Amino acid sequence: MRASKFRPSQESKSTYTLRSYAQGYAGDFAFKPTADGYEWEIPMGPAKIHYTATIKDGTLREVGHRIVADREPVQIFEMNLTRVGDTAWPAADPVSMR
Repeated sequence: MRASKFRPSQESKSTYTLRSYAQGYAGDFAFKPTADGYEWEIPMGPAKIHYTATIKDGTLREVGHRIVADREPVQIFEMNLTRVGDTAWPAADPVSMR
């Protein structure tokens, strides 16, 4: 399971970092907003994991690829989240599960 949060970095109000937690590890990574979502990546020596997310019509789709030089990218992650409604959470009751 992976959990993440993002925030403005300390260096500049126009750059962002994302903190990712997975399998007992945590790290801060560059986070780049795009016209229709965002991108971020995890460097791993000669390889990297690159995530691209798009937000369209109430759905967030994030896909991750393992990228190694001189090889085709391999998809290793896909997440699709669909908005189910508005909420005033945490001040009021959350949207109920369906």
